[in-house]
Amino acid sequence: MVSRAQIIVLWMFLVAMVVPGAPSFVRADTVEVPADSNQGFSDMVQIPAGRFRMGLSFKQVNRILKMCTNVDKNCTRWWFKDEIPGHFVDVSRYWIDIHEVTNQKYLEFVKATGHRPALDDTCETKACRQGNLWTKSGFPEKIRNQPVTQVNWHDAAAYCKWRGKRLPTEAEWEKAARGPSGNMYPWGNSAPPGKATYRRKWRGVSTMTDVGSYPNGASVYGVHDMAGNVWEWVADWYDRHYYKKKVIYNPKGPKTGKFKVVRGGSWVNYADTLHSAFRRWSRPEVRFNDTGFRCAKDAVQ
Repeated sequence: MVSRAQIIVLWMFLVAMVVPGAPSFVRADTVEVPADSNQGFSDMVQIPAGRFRMGLSFKQVNRILKMCTNVDKNCTRWWFKDEIPGHFVDVSRYWIDIHEVTNQKYLEFVKATGHRPALDDTCETKACRQGNLWTKSGFPEKIRNQPVTQVNWHDAAAYCKWRGKRLPTEAEWEKAARGPSGNMYPWGNSAPPGKATYRRKWRGVSTMTDVGSYPNGASVYGVHDMAGNVWEWVADWYDRHYYKKKVIYNPKGPKTGKFKVVRGGSWVNYADTLHSAFRRWSRPEVRFNDTGFRCAKDAVQ
């Protein structure tokens, strides 16, 4: 069994048995692509300009650490060190997707552009292949409205560009999740049961839930699924010490780096990992069965 420490430190994902059966299948040749792939703002919500609290205070880290040690005695403060110091950040007005990009939406992109399907085609073992819910021609009907996974950062950026959008910055993502007052979770400061998909083992097509399944878990701005279900790629390169630089206005992260930031936690993570300030990283070329994305867009000034 993969320990929680390995999940946090080594950024691993779980694989197990695919749920048996022969569900209906969505194929690329049956998908109708919208005439205009740039859907404007119809599936987005506007986040107002202004200041919000980003990162965590020392007191908040203590709370998260206590939650963490309740499920894993190996927890240590340094796991959350890149979230401090807490600081105020101003961001300009922008738009962000209400939901994570679904398999259905991504399939429209694949059909229209010939882009690679959402799967890890480098697999050399059965265990790895079982993490793929897509085949080259589509996916089971059951996951149509679940968030797309097995997409790397470049796939996500290409999709957003095709839609006339972009990936959100780390600051934009965190503001949309936490609100201006810096809530611990998108819905407030209470624990996540009944508000997110988390702490699960891999169950194939039954692992994740449809986007928008937890209306009580939406953020103060009405953005859904910003905790659990899947991690989300954001635009920024990762820098462990970036918050110490305290970039106040529209921070966009380092200019270069080795890893990209992912946010929000996933179906495999525990409650403490779902807090909205939590920062994790991954190489931009890697694909996981617990990582997807949503898009953002500049506001018309």
